[in-house]
Amino acid sequence: MDLSHTRRARTRSLHARLTPVAISLLAIWAGHARAQTTPSATPPSGTSSAASTTGSAGGDNVLPAVTVTSQADATTEGSGSYAASSATIAGQTAQPLKEIPNSVSVVTRQRMDDQNMTRIQDALLYVTGVEALNYGDGTAYYKSRGNYLGIEFDGVSVVSGLQYQTQFDLAMYDRVEVFRGPEGVMTGAADPTTPGGTVNLVRKRPLDTFHISTETQVDTFGSVRQMVDVTGPLNQDGSLRGRAVIVGSDGLKSVDGVREKTFMAYGALDYDINPRTTLAFSAAYEVDPVSGFDYGIGGTPEGTRLPSSYSQNFSPSWNYSYTSLAEANLNLTHKFENDWKSQTTVFYRHELQSSDYAYSGPGVSANGLASYGDQAQRNTYDWFGADTNVSGPIHLFGQDHTFTIGANYSLLTQTEESGFVSLNGPFDGGTYNVFDPDSVPQVNVPFTFASNIRTEQYGVYAQGRIHLAKPLTLVLGARETFFNEESQNVLPTVSNWTTDTRMNGRFIPSAALVYDIVPWLSAYASYSKVFSPQTATTFSGGALPPATGEQFETGLKGSFLNGRLGATAALFRINTNNVAIDDPNNPTGSIAGGGARNEGFEVEVTGEPLPNWNLYAGYTYLNQDFENQTANYSDGTDPKHLFKLWTTYRLSQGFLNGVTVGGGMLAQSQITRGVEQGGYAIFNAQVGYRFNKHVDASLSLNNIFNREYYVRPPGTFFSEFGDRRNLMLTVRTDF
Repeated sequence: MDLSHTRRARTRSLHARLTPVAISLLAIWAGHARAQTTPSATPPSGTSSAASTTGSAGGDNVLPAVTVTSQADATTEGSGSYAASSATIAGQTAQPLKEIPNSVSVVTRQRMDDQNMTRIQDALLYVTGVEALNYGDGTAYYKSRGNYLGIEFDGVSVVSGLQYQTQFDLAMYDRVEVFRGPEGVMTGAADPTTPGGTVNLVRKRPLDTFHISTETQVDTFGSVRQMVDVTGPLNQDGSLRGRAVIVGSDGLKSVDGVREKTFMAYGALDYDINPRTTLAFSAAYEVDPVSGFDYGIGGTPEGTRLPSSYSQNFSPSWNYSYTSLAEANLNLTHKFENDWKSQTTVFYRHELQSSDYAYSGPGVSANGLASYGDQAQRNTYDWFGADTNVSGPIHLFGQDHTFTIGANYSLLTQTEESGFVSLNGPFDGGTYNVFDPDSVPQVNVPFTFASNIRTEQYGVYAQGRIHLAKPLTLVLGARETFFNEESQNVLPTVSNWTTDTRMNGRFIPSAALVYDIVPWLSAYASYSKVFSPQTATTFSGGALPPATGEQFETGLKGSFLNGRLGATAALFRINTNNVAIDDPNNPTGSIAGGGARNEGFEVEVTGEPLPNWNLYAGYTYLNQDFENQTANYSDGTDPKHLFKLWTTYRLSQGFLNGVTVGGGMLAQSQITRGVEQGGYAIFNAQVGYRFNKHVDASLSLNNIFNREYYVRPPGTFFSEFGDRRNLMLTVRTDF
């Protein structure tokens, strides 16, 4: 069995046709000439005077204040809060969360630190409505509202950059923004089935004051991790600022015999060409070797799990994979005197994946026998992305309106090489005991299949926030997009390049209304359309029509306590059609027979209800209805109920001054993926102490009651255990 196509979740783009509405927006912008605004005494939006990372207090129990003056308007570093005032994911410029007519969550730097999040899996696991499903080899796949997620890097969308792909250590990021539901107007990218949303990873930027921090972590699995972060001005006037982050880790895992090592280096420079123009450059490099990794085993023929400990490794100790990542990002931002802003970002990432491993075949007998196969893979990926846009206000009919106009381009070129050797026949069963996986021999596996794939998408977009009246805003979006994917077989023979799918110009609209009920509460209703090209073909080789979809969403958003606490509630429905499913009459072909309705509601509360108290809580109800119940595209991992909670409270009085207590939980209802996984809840606790303004430490107990569960229950192939109870000590310094 070739896993290369399984590990790839190639994201398809959404395409649109430029309408007279978008043309009108261009004409309005081109003809706009607004007088220079009166200078304000308030700091620019990109400047924030940030409190300590543990909240505000006096004396020696706080970190020194960190002033953030980078161009990242929505920066969360140093805020000490779980609440974000704005996000950049819904329009390329920072917008207040209360004014975005969609469900958006932000994992701030403070929450990443408090929950000891070091991987993107850790962060997305604690985002409302999102599933983060580990895949055994250190990667994972991610879903929301029953569909897969796409990704942006600092607002630049790339194809197939998230699912089953290694990501950089979170130490280089300021925040993780998650937009749930279709977001194709700006990004253009869509999942091969239907989009569940978009993740935007936003990098840390250099600060204008010197600052150094370190983080040391050890846990009871035997893992050690060290991080050092240095930033500050590089010249006398502070126009040149720099930042460097280095991470090294050597980690053992909950599953016996798995060892992951990581080394990451990140560097960033910001240069103010003049007071209104900033050039920013960043680069990063990471290597991730993993030994002894395990994909798990499938279920028994009776549809039950094989009795075993939840730390059992079912793969040989010689399993090995190596991943290297290298990327660069260049951004030029200019702020005009009339409050308009232009920005252009160019992004490049290279990834190498190489692995040699054995895994068990379909199913396992009741006495623990399963066939095994040896597999070798070598995949290379090169992503290039670019986005340029202008945005700003226009004053018409007594109201201020905001418009964004831009264009973007994304290119993915990849080479996938793989080979497979079946031990004792093509998975014909009963060969090795899964409780003695080291008896599986390591054999030479030549590459027998290889292909080159090139995926390209580009388009222009426009979005307008039109204030119809003082409490009512109309948000319109449009995108004209183009998509092309072609491939070439290299092994066993070299073939000509062929076009797998092409879409020349497709109009993708979105529309929403936002009504400010009172200054701290708004109501919204939104509609968005999805078109997704498909590479699957019919039995005779014919092309399938694009998958189509639409989302309807309505909700309430509130901002309380001067922005320290935010709350949202949303109802959503996503309809999809023409999704490729297996042809029931021809096993090697597909038909456009998949239709589904995913609907439900979400509630989220995040921020600081009281001084020194940080809180995050999110609940999602999801109901799925498939047109073809015997051939739906769900993998069975979508729970109907999903609840997440994390909170900390810092004591500031008496002899307990400097002590922090916290904890949280993750609970979900039953899921079925071949084998049924019953509902479960995982509880975590934490206690910390600040020794002085420079040093603090925390002790975290995860999975307090040592609940045994599957993150991904056994199917025909594979399964993934959840982490057992473990203890982590974290020591941070800050100067």
